[in-house]
Amino acid sequence: MSRSSVDAVFEANLHADESDLLRYFQRRLLNNVDAADAFGELLLTSCKLRWRVPADSTGARMWLFATARNVLRDSRRTLHRCSAAVDRLKGAIHSLAAPTWDDPAIEVRDALDGLPEEDAELIRLTYGEGLPSHEVADVLGLNTSTVRSRLSRGEGTTASSADN
Repeated sequence: MSRSSVDAVFEANLHADESDLLRYFQRRLLNNVDAADAFGELLLTSCKLRWRVPADSTGARMWLFATARNVLRDSRRTLHRCSAAVDRLKGAIHSLAAPTWDDPAIEVRDALDGLPEEDAELIRLTYGEGLPSHEVADVLGLNTSTVRSRLSRGEGTTASSADN
C-alpha cells in the first residue's frame, strides 16, 4: 500500500470515529478543555503512528480507542501531578507570613506603577527577586547592557517619584 493510500485510509477511519473519540474523553475528564487537550494529543499520537493503524475500519476503531485509553491514562497522571503540585504550593503559601504593606512599601509600589511595565518588572526582578542583571536579561530577552541602562534610568525615576 502506498504512503498516500495509507494516509487516505487513516484519515477516513479517523474522521469516521472522531466524534465518538471526543465524547470518550468528555465523559471521562472533568471539563471540555481537558477533553479537547486529550483529543488533540490522541490526534497527534495517531498521526505519528498512522502506519500502525489497521486498514480495516473495525481494527482502526479498536486501535484508536486503545490509544485514547493510553492518552487518557497519561492525561490523568498529568492532572494528578499538577493537582499535587498545587496542593503543595497551597500548603507552602499558608505557612508563609503575609507581606506587610507599610508606608515605604506602598510608596515603592506606587513609584513602580508609574514606570513602563517592562522597566518596573526589571526592577522587581532585580531587587524583589534578587536576580543579577545577566539573569534578568535572560528572563526578559534583553541584552545585559540594556538591562543595566534601564535599571539605572528606572532607579532614577523611582527615586525622584519617591521624593515627591
